[in-house]
Amino acid sequence: MILDHLSRAEKYFNMHSSFKHAFDYLKSTDLRSLPLGRTDIEGDDVYIIIATDETGNERRKLETHRSYIDIQLPIEGSFPLEWHDSDSCRNISQEYSPDNDVMLYNDPPLFTVHLIPDMFAVLFPEDAHAPQPPMTRTKKAIVKVAV
Repeated sequence: MILDHLSRAEKYFNMHSSFKHAFDYLKSTDLRSLPLGRTDIEGDDVYIIIATDETGNERRKLETHRSYIDIQLPIEGSFPLEWHDSDSCRNISQEYSPDNDVMLYNDPPLFTVHLIPDMFAVLFPEDAHAPQPPMTRTKKAIVKVAV
């Protein structure tokens, strides 16, 4: 997992051939004006999902993806993001589904970070993660980058 501020994203361009395009899109686009749901950046190779998240008390399960790297960024509000390395997750809740590119775990997180606007998390396939319900309504961007 990588945690940093959008203003320093160029440090990570060489980690994946699509990171430059993904981060340039995040920096140059008025994310608040994008519609909810999916917007293609490079077709299925890079796309963005704009979502809102409401407050709540129910803990969400850790998840991993095999086909995509997530770049998560709050647009309005902030949210807690739980993390655990997938190699040591032992309590599978849902086996991997290629249709949804997700596997779920009941393991507890090893730590929680609080993402604020301009702060992003890059979550690789080995990063079990769970964005938790925010304290107030949140709007966020999730960029999906094909592995």
